Amino acid sequence: MIKALRSGLSKNPFGKCNRSLWQWIEDSFNVQVYDDDRIKEIGPNMACAEWLMKNGAQVRWKGCKEFVSHYDCLPHTQCGFLEQFKIEQVYAGREASISHVGFRHFQDCTEISDVSFVQCNTITNEALNELLILRSNLKRLEIDGCVNVTREGILKLQHLHSLKLLELKNLRINNDSELIYSLENKMPNCEIHYASKSHE
Repeated sequence: MIKALRSGLSKNPFGKCNRSLWQWIEDSFNVQVYDDDRIKEIGPNMACAEWLMKNGAQVRWKGCKEFVSHYDCLPHTQCGFLEQFKIEQVYAGREASISHVGFRHFQDCTEISDVSFVQCNTITNEALNELLILRSNLKRLEIDGCVNVTREGILKLQHLHSLKLLELKNLRINNDSELIYSLENKMPNCEIHYASKSHE
């Protein structure tokens, strides 16, 4: 499996991943748009990975240990086994610009079980609501220092019925004890770790 994944990456003689410059420029436009034709062409996981990469996020393929952090290093879309690439983990940090507008890309990515949003300012309450697309397979969720997430958004997470671990850190939430108590009651099978942001 790992050997097949590696062979799907097109590399130049210097070991760097190689994709057409003009393709990269063209793909840089409309980075949040959900394209049905593109989904049919390369499959939901690869299309989702393209969207995440274009917006500064990272993915880890199932069966791999390392994250892919550069769009240029995605498997070439002409390789014959794109269906073997399944996203298992997503990381969106401070440099990422993913938003709820593009969350439809998560649809049919049934192996995504681990998602982290760390100081990602484009993650909002609406984004957390759209994350319910992954409610059947998401096992771990981390939300750390996302300034546009409020109590309203956190409450939406109670519908992620497959979640086993929820980590909430550095969020400014009013009545946080009451909120966590409510989540624990509604998510009895999920371990919740909460660390509040200190108010200076």
